[in-house]
Amino acid sequence: GESEGTVATRIVQAGAFATGLLILTTQADLFLEYGRWVQPGESEEIDLRLLTATVELINDVVFEAFTLGGWRLYRASLTANRTE
Repeated sequence: GESEGTVATRIVQAGAFATGLLILTTQADLFLEYGRWVQPGESEEIDLRLLTATVELINDVVFEAFTLGGWRLYRASLTANRTE
């Protein structure tokens, strides 16, 4: 089985990649919604939309980190226990 250190490293690498994709697709979504790149402070509507997108990103990242990270560590512990 894999050591917990190896599993944790892979979780962080996969999480960083997934977070990058999530940020990239959020930027694309905002661009498609407004037809241009938007910045905070342009209008109240844009500020609210950016805040909403930021909260959604944080919620997604934290939820997925705990859920998938916990599951992956649990599965690695089962594999490690079987080989001992």
